[in-house]
Amino acid sequence: MDTQLTHHSRFGGCGAKINPGDLSDILCAIDVPENANVIVGLKGFDDAGVYRLNDELALVQTVDFFTPVVNDPYWFGQIAAANALSDIYAMGATPITALNIVCFSPKKFDIGLLREILRGGTDKLRDSEASLLGGHSVEDDEIKYGLAVTGVVNPQQMVRNEGAQPGDLLILTKPLGTGILISAMKGNRVSKETEEHLVTVMAALNRHASELMISAHAHAATDVTGFGLAGHLKEMIKENLGVEIYADKLPYFPESQELYAEGFLPSAFYTNRDFYTPFVEIDEEVACSRFLGDLLFDPQSSGGLLIALEEDSFDAFLREALRLSVDHWVIGRSTQGPKGTIRVR
Repeated sequence: MDTQLTHHSRFGGCGAKINPGDLSDILCAIDVPENANVIVGLKGFDDAGVYRLNDELALVQTVDFFTPVVNDPYWFGQIAAANALSDIYAMGATPITALNIVCFSPKKFDIGLLREILRGGTDKLRDSEASLLGGHSVEDDEIKYGLAVTGVVNPQQMVRNEGAQPGDLLILTKPLGTGILISAMKGNRVSKETEEHLVTVMAALNRHASELMISAHAHAATDVTGFGLAGHLKEMIKENLGVEIYADKLPYFPESQELYAEGFLPSAFYTNRDFYTPFVEIDEEVACSRFLGDLLFDPQSSGGLLIALEEDSFDAFLREALRLSVDHWVIGRSTQGPKGTIRVR
């Protein structure tokens, strides 16, 4: 069971995604089937789709899977499951069922690896109190694992990634830098202590963070994954708002700064930077340090929730965060403008 999963599979993780501009172009050319009960569908960029069953109940559905981001198969299963469940939590919904998605070659790998991956995913589902109903597997030389998840929400109470108001505080619930660390882990350049911290954070559910944002009446939320903080901020503000980010308030794994300087950057970092740089304005002082500016483009695996909250609600948010033991950092605020622009100072 000492097989190096990340050496056998493409080392991509959550960052290996098609950029939203390309997806938008594709979808514009397709007649997508929808009816009047589709509240959130394919043509938006929310974290999950939402289908109304009645005035008080809607289904929330998502699917997410990726290649190994760590070498331990059990931890990989936990992280992949937590990542898939995160889209449900970002909508303020409760996960109720899930289906496994598996790509695996029993000819190339010991079947015990798959057993451990599935055990990790199942244990994480148990933590979420969702039921595992089955799944689908495909023989593939590249290992992939994830979940299709269904949740439920009251349509009047769901949280979307749009809806932030000027002056809202922007709160992040997990540190950044996972893409950098995952790349460095491939080269055995991450300390054991940092690796243990990293996998624990990535495997943590956003369940309590979701409960917290609901109780604080958040205006908007999303989870920060493959498009990095810049990409998910852009999805949140679209062309309706601006946003100001405080570079010195950005949380990150301490070792990621040194590893960034050594050049450990995933390929999706460059994709994110190329695509989102036109929407980002970085103050000269921040730009000179490079790391904090580039941190916005680092693709995250199973990242935290990014929450837009009215400032008057922050004291109540803080009290509840302490009760639920939810880590959180105020990293900026939404502004009137320039619309569609992320300013980093």
